Amino acid sequence: MKNILIALSLLLIVGTSCQQDFLDLTPQSTISPENFFKTSLDAIAAVNGCYKSLAVGGQYGGTFQILMEHRGDNFSDQDPSSGAGQNFQINRFSDNPGNTNLYNSWTAIYSSIFRCNTVIESVEPINMDNTLKNRIKGEASFIRALNYFNLVRLWGAVPLVIKTIDPLSAASLKRDDVAAVYAQIETDLKFAAANLPATYPAADLGRVTQGAAKGLLGKVYLYQKKYNDTRTVLDELINAKTFALLPNVADVFSATTKYHAEILFAIRFTKGISGQDHGFWYANTQVIGIDTTIQKAYTEEGDLRKTLVDAVRPTGSSLIMPRKFLDIPVNNNSGTDFPILRYADVLLIQAEALNEIGYNASTAAGTALAHLNAVRKRAGLKELTGTDLPTQESFRAEIYKQRRLELPFEGDRWFDLVRRGTAIAEIAANKKITIAPFRLLYAIPQQEIDIMNNPTTFGQNPGY
Repeated sequence: MKNILIALSLLLIVGTSCQQDFLDLTPQSTISPENFFKTSLDAIAAVNGCYKSLAVGGQYGGTFQILMEHRGDNFSDQDPSSGAGQNFQINRFSDNPGNTNLYNSWTAIYSSIFRCNTVIESVEPINMDNTLKNRIKGEASFIRALNYFNLVRLWGAVPLVIKTIDPLSAASLKRDDVAAVYAQIETDLKFAAANLPATYPAADLGRVTQGAAKGLLGKVYLYQKKYNDTRTVLDELINAKTFALLPNVADVFSATTKYHAEILFAIRFTKGISGQDHGFWYANTQVIGIDTTIQKAYTEEGDLRKTLVDAVRPTGSSLIMPRKFLDIPVNNNSGTDFPILRYADVLLIQAEALNEIGYNASTAAGTALAHLNAVRKRAGLKELTGTDLPTQESFRAEIYKQRRLELPFEGDRWFDLVRRGTAIAEIAANKKITIAPFRLLYAIPQQEIDIMNNPTTFGQNPGY
């Protein structure tokens, strides 16, 4: 594929860490891996580059918010002209393999994977503390797993590349099946969980922890309907009491108080520094540009989360955006972090897994109901009982409802609709759009199809 061929012909770009924030990276030089990886400081600088690769525009810096959230039913894009109509097409299910959003994300993800593979391989021969070495490999393994989790959810079968390869080998890559991709994701996350610390000193705040690896592993298990595995790994995480819900849900998204007790992992940004900030997510120049359908879903009186999806105009900006990611702009850019996994999500994942394993209203649904009620109570809603949710089906419906209300604009809604099998029905009901089943996966970027030129091993997703 083109970006792997390019990556293999380029030299690894690394940065040095900044005292203010270890993710504030400024590339210092362009050097080859064999000449760079000499000391533990080299390895740390290189893995910092893996983190940085998640924050680029093709990933969580902007395009992921389009692919993961515009696709769902939380809002409808009313602006067919912005960005040459590319975002509108994603939102309205009229996109094709030439949509630039697809290519931007595909290449950004594989570039990130290339960095992770390079770190995992190149750190091994360095003479350094073995615990630190395995920690660095664990960090890179987590980031690689996150990349593949996004790839497999967006495109299904994708090339599974877990080592650095030469251009000739890259040209013969095939699309590996979904089961193989998930197996590798699990392997990487298990290694990360076994080798990452529970916490870091303040100077390293934001690095992947053992808890983050276990939390993402639990979510990966859930997507595969491995509910007992989900329960086991998330029991370990929850019982460790390393993370907790913040008392005030609005504080979770503070632009000033970041990486608090509820955040397992987030993509970090710094306002006012070019290349380390981002444009406002889901922003538009006019309110009519976005129809926030999600507002209508908050049907219980007193839900404190409803105001977080209100459209607001930041001071000093001409743009309108959801209150959840409100920030005072510098040069019309923001520094809010993007949450990948937070404790409220963990509790809802565990409640869902426990319900799927078996639900008994007469025993008050045990821990599953407690986890669900913890999220509801923090939102200002009354706690529910087994009488309110007498069946497994009613509990399942409440879990999905709370996931939608708790996690809007965080990139979960579309994937929840797909894995639940309700995407076609709910898109029709909430966005008044009829979609074909093939739209549940995106098209492989046409540039990749053309380069590989092998419909047998690297064919397009059906329907495109």
